[in-house]
Amino acid sequence: MSFEKLIMDALSINGGIEVWSGFGSETVYLDVSHIAKKFDRCYAVNHAVVAFCYRQTMFVIPYTRAVIDTITKKNFRKNDFFVPFSNGEFPKYKNGQWSELLKAANRENAG
Repeated sequence: MSFEKLIMDALSINGGIEVWSGFGSETVYLDVSHIAKKFDRCYAVNHAVVAFCYRQTMFVIPYTRAVIDTITKKNFRKNDFFVPFSNGEFPKYKNGQWSELLKAANRENAG
């Protein structure tokens, strides 16, 4: 997988994103701008979700070996920071995109 394809496929968060916990109708706004700035060219993994920061934007994608291989080849460093969508929350306005990414990762990881 090319890095350009990874950037295109991943859900991008520039500043913040409104998320839903999966219960009720309440949503919260997650501001990740401080993480994206502090951890540029770093990645973190939590509960089979990968977040990586590049050019003040956070990108989130389900874990696959190809994702990790791609970002490590681009010299991203593993670090510890908050990983959106790794604790059961969902993006409010990008839920369709996130669901498709999860399905694709499940197919890839099963094969």
